[in-house]
Amino acid sequence: MSQPPPPPPPGDPLPYYGGPPPAYGGPPTALPPGNDKGLGWTGFALALVVCVPCLPIVGLVIAIVALARRRFQPRWVAALTVVLGLAATGLQVAMVPPILDGIRDGVNDSIDASTEEARRSGEPSEVPTLKLRAGDCFNDPNLRRADPDEQVESGTVTLLPCTRKHDLEIYATLRVPGGKFPGQAAIERRTTECIKRFRKFVGVPYPDSQFEVYYYYPTKLSWRLFDDHAIQCAVGHPERRVTGTLRDRKR
Repeated sequence: MSQPPPPPPPGDPLPYYGGPPPAYGGPPTALPPGNDKGLGWTGFALALVVCVPCLPIVGLVIAIVALARRRFQPRWVAALTVVLGLAATGLQVAMVPPILDGIRDGVNDSIDASTEEARRSGEPSEVPTLKLRAGDCFNDPNLRRADPDEQVESGTVTLLPCTRKHDLEIYATLRVPGGKFPGQAAIERRTTECIKRFRKFVGVPYPDSQFEVYYYYPTKLSWRLFDDHAIQCAVGHPERRVTGTLRDRKR
């Protein structure tokens, strides 16, 4: 019959069976290298989403980060993501002008429709000045508040039938040619045509008339956003509102 080994003397280390004793306080074991698999594939997916603005360039940035960290495999996917991101971003940039043109045309069509509806209704209605045309009568509160020699900006006016008291009537519309905004000086030179057309409308030369000529012309912003090339020549009395058209008033 076997006997168990005697206990070790007091103070002796306990015996260890089954291999070398475990090490305590040794050097730390290095962690396994990280993985950017999710990051890399996310960038690849974003680079393919051409229909959403800015997503391809986000995917491009993610791919560059994955390449720099060297923790995504296969690396050729990250390299392909960079190429796709550049191509998709370039395509989106190229699509911006047609998209803006489409938006501008849609806004213009909507404004045209609402202005025509205001003309048909015969009720006082706010309309943009850039949509005025010959024969329109309207009130411009900014004009009444301004000094005689002061230039004012009016984005909208109140369109109403000429049979009602009104400030001004459009008697001619001039078009400013060219694709690029010509500058304020060129537009002011074009407004001299309003004076030439005044006599034909009112029936007397402008210096002999009691009525005043006013101009509504495009700004750089309206030119770019709304393709506004029109100068509207307006006539009215400088001190009071008038009723009816001023055509052939001869005074």
